Amino acid sequence: MHARHTSQGIGKRYHFRGLPPGTRITEDSVMEHYGCKRHAVRHAFAELENQGLLIHRPRRGVEVVDFTPDEVDALYDLRVVLETAAARRTPLPADPELVDKLTDIAKRHEDAIKRDDFRQVYELNQRFHELQYSCCKNPRLAELIARHARMAQPIRVVKYDDREHMATIVAQHMAIIDALRGGSYDAYEASVRNHLPASAEAYRVLYERRFAARRTAKLS
Repeated sequence: MHARHTSQGIGKRYHFRGLPPGTRITEDSVMEHYGCKRHAVRHAFAELENQGLLIHRPRRGVEVVDFTPDEVDALYDLRVVLETAAARRTPLPADPELVDKLTDIAKRHEDAIKRDDFRQVYELNQRFHELQYSCCKNPRLAELIARHARMAQPIRVVKYDDREHMATIVAQHMAIIDALRGGSYDAYEASVRNHLPASAEAYRVLYERRFAARRTAKLS
């Protein structure tokens, strides 16, 4: 298999592993797990680092990116700006064929949640939103949205095993579809805006708990 294809495969699989922020990943562990060459692993690491999912720390190696709460807020603030701008540039009501495709993806996403198939949960969520924004009449804007959505993956993954949270995500997807069927830009923008904050808020809670536990351990 071509080295680039091998590295892309590794990169995609690590994309869906659900590794928590701050997790250290070694080249040797990936080589052993996937039976691949070191150059393919390094290429995959580089791809994921370019996407903002991994970070190389001197003397510590490669880790899943660990945002601070302020960095999370900044990323989600930018996502709100980009995605609401795209909402205002989307012709409404949307093409019925597009709405049907989004509905199909949303239902498969819901099924993947029920199966705890987190790889499919990620893939279908990404596909849903890439299709959603593909009709905003500005391909550069759609590309920026997709890029920053991928960067938010380590933030979203902290709630993948929370059934109540994921049920909210499913309901929000359906609200987006309903808004696309209608002709109200205010309703569509509101559905987009409502879909964004939950993961960022959950990440902040997890981050503060984690560092509170570390401070307690140091004092004990």
